[in-house]
Amino acid sequence: MGSAFSPFRDTVIYVGEWQFNTQQQTISDGTHTRELEPLLYKLLCFFITHNDRIITRQELVENIWQQSFVDDNAINRAISELRKVLKSEKQPGQTIKTHYRKGYSLFIEVKFLDHAVSTEPLKTENVITADKDAETQVNTANISPKKDHTSRWPWPFAALVLSLLLAAIWLFLQQPKATTEDQSEAPLLDLQVETISWHKGTHYRLMLNQDKTKLAYILQNDIDDKYLYVVDLTTKKEYQIASGDLFLQGWSDDGERLFYGSCEGSDFNDCIAWQASNLLSNEALIKPRTNQFIRSLSPTQYMEVGNVAITRRNNYRGLTHLNALYAQDLKTGEEIRITSPNITGTGDYILTTIKNPSRIIFERHNVGQAEIYMANLDGSSLKLLTTNNYRSWAATYDGQTNSLVWYNRGKLTIESFSFDTMSRGQPVKAPVKRANFAYPLNKQSVLISTDLHDNDGAIFDLKSKQMSYIATANKHEDDVVALPNNDVYFADFEFYKRQHWLRKDNQYIDITDKLGEDTTVITANSDSSQLVSFNKTTQQLSLLSANDFSEIKHWTLPGNSKLAAIRGNKIAVIYTELSSQQNQIMILHTNSDHVVKSTIDTPLEIAWYDDDQLIVHSKYAKYLLLDSDNNTYSELVTPDKLIELKPSIISMASNQHSLYIATEAEVYSINLAKMKDVELAVQLQHLHFISHLNANNDKLAISFLTANTQNSIELYTKKSAE
Repeated sequence: MGSAFSPFRDTVIYVGEWQFNTQQQTISDGTHTRELEPLLYKLLCFFITHNDRIITRQELVENIWQQSFVDDNAINRAISELRKVLKSEKQPGQTIKTHYRKGYSLFIEVKFLDHAVSTEPLKTENVITADKDAETQVNTANISPKKDHTSRWPWPFAALVLSLLLAAIWLFLQQPKATTEDQSEAPLLDLQVETISWHKGTHYRLMLNQDKTKLAYILQNDIDDKYLYVVDLTTKKEYQIASGDLFLQGWSDDGERLFYGSCEGSDFNDCIAWQASNLLSNEALIKPRTNQFIRSLSPTQYMEVGNVAITRRNNYRGLTHLNALYAQDLKTGEEIRITSPNITGTGDYILTTIKNPSRIIFERHNVGQAEIYMANLDGSSLKLLTTNNYRSWAATYDGQTNSLVWYNRGKLTIESFSFDTMSRGQPVKAPVKRANFAYPLNKQSVLISTDLHDNDGAIFDLKSKQMSYIATANKHEDDVVALPNNDVYFADFEFYKRQHWLRKDNQYIDITDKLGEDTTVITANSDSSQLVSFNKTTQQLSLLSANDFSEIKHWTLPGNSKLAAIRGNKIAVIYTELSSQQNQIMILHTNSDHVVKSTIDTPLEIAWYDDDQLIVHSKYAKYLLLDSDNNTYSELVTPDKLIELKPSIISMASNQHSLYIATEAEVYSINLAKMKDVELAVQLQHLHFISHLNANNDKLAISFLTANTQNSIELYTKKSAE
C-alpha cells in the first residue's frame, strides 16, 4: 500500500484560471473563492504533482484513500466533485480528462509562482503560426517544495532572469489584441454569378463541409415537405439524401459524413439522429447515430472532429433563446460544456473548425455586438479573435492565406482575420444579392442563398380585434409605433442604412432628416404623444414629441440601449454597459435630473405595472416588481402560465390596463389589476416571427419577420481577366 500523500506547504500555484493557495486550502479566480474539503484538496494536489502523466484509479486508491480497495462509485463521485469545483465562467472547459480504461489526467495548465516557466513554444504542425499563448506549455515535469526564502541568487543568474522577464513583457506588449471591424475603404471585387440550385421552394440551413467541396441544404416546398440535398461544388451536381421532417446539423471533419435529425412531432420528443455517407451517389448510406441523446436535447448544430462531437444546444441557464457549446468524447460518452455565454445575448454559434491541432471557431452574440472566438475542443485556450457589430453566421478557413474569412452582409464585404499576424485583414468589397446565408469560399468568391426574410409590421386594434398590415413591397418595416389619428411610424432598416417613415393618410413621408440614420425609436408613451429614441453614435437617449419629432430632453447613457418604457414623467431604460456587456436598468425623470440605477441582475425586458412600479423580466425564475421611487424590488405573484412563458419571451409592453407578452408567434395579455386569467390576444400567421412589441391604450404595434417561399443558391466568383 502506498504512503500517505503530503500536500505542498506555503506555496501558491496557478491551476488554469485558478490561484490555488495550499496553505489556506482555497482556490480563487478573482471572482469566486472556494474552500476545498480535505478529500478534494488531497486529490487536486496529487493531480498537480503528477500533471505530466495519466494517473490510474489504483494510484488514487492507494495514495488518496490509502486503502487496498475503494468502490468505483466513490472515485467517480470525487472526480466529478473536483470537476465541479474547478469549473467557473473563467474556466468553462475540461479540467480533469478521463482516459478510457487507463485513468485520469489534469487537463489544465499548472504554473508555480516560484519556478521558472519554460518559454519554448510547443512544436506543432498547426497552420496557425501566431497563437503563441494557446501553444505555450509550462515545464512542470519536476515539481519540488518551495525554496527557502533566505537563499540568495548569484547576480549573473538574477540578471538573466531579469532579462528574460523584460523580454517576456516586451513580447506580451507586441501581442496583437482582439481587433474590431476595419473602417478603411475596401477595394472592389468584380464578380460574376452562377445559379447553383433552384427549386420551387425555400433553400435554407446551408452547411458547407470543411474542405469546401460539398454543400448541404434543406429544401422546403409549398406543401411543407422537406428534402435534404448535397451539392458537389466541383461538378455542381445535386444529390437528394433524405426527406421528411428534417433538420440539418453538420459535418464530420473529413467531409465524408453528414449529420441530421428527423422528428415525428414538432416538439422534438420523438427524434432520431442520423448520419449519411457515400453522398455523391444515387444511393447514400444512411444509418442512425449511436449517440442518440438528440431525443431529449435536440442540438441545433452537431459536428464530429476525430473522436469528439461538438454540439450547440439551447436552454442554457434555463433560457430557450440562450445557446452553449458542448463536447462529447465518442469513446467514453463523457460530455462537458465548453462555453459559457452571456445571458444578455443569444449565446454561441459554431462557425467552423481547423486542424493540426484541432480548434473550434465560434461566434458569440451579445447585445449590440458579436465576438468571434477560437478554442481547443475542450474549451481551453479560449482566445477572442475579433469583434463585429453584426452577425456573420458563417465563416470558412482559407488555407492559402492562413486566415478566417466571413461575409459582412451589411457592407457587402468579404472580411478576414489573419492567423499569421493575429489581426484583421483588408476588407474586400464584393457586392451580391441580399442574402439569407453567405459563405465566402475564399477572398475572391462567395456562396449565398438569396434572402427569404423581410421585416414587416402590423397594428392590432384591441377594441375591434382587427389586424392592419403596413407591409410594403420596397421597404423593410421595423420598430413600428401606432401614433394618434391612425398615423404609423416605422423604420426601414436595410442592414446599416436606416430610414424613418411616417405613414399618414396612406401616404409615406420620409422623416429621416428629422431623426438621423444612427437613431432608433425604441418606444412610445401610452397615448403615443411622446417617443423615446437612442443614438448609438452619441450614446444619447432622447425624449421626442410625436407631433413633429423634435427633441424635448436628452441623456447620455454609459452603454447601448434597445429597450425602454415610458409612463408619466419616468423613463425606464435597459442599457448594456460597454465594458462588461451586462444589462442594467436606469430610471430617468423627464421633469428633473433625478436618476435611479437599479441593482437587479441581468434585466431582459421591462413594462410599467403602474405609475411607480416596473415589471422586470430578468434571469430570475419569477418576475420582479421594481419600485422606481425607493429603488427596491420584490417578486411579483403571477399565474403559472406567465411563469411558463417566461423563458420564451421576445418582447414585453403594457398600457394603462394590461400587460402584453410576446413569444415567437403569439401575444398574450393579462389584466394588471387582477393579475390572473392569461389570454391569447394575437396569433401571427405561419412563418411570421415577432421581433418587437409596442402598446398604447387601444392598439398594439407589432414588428415581425416574415419568411418568403422562393429563393435560390448562387455562387459569386471573381471575373477572369479577358
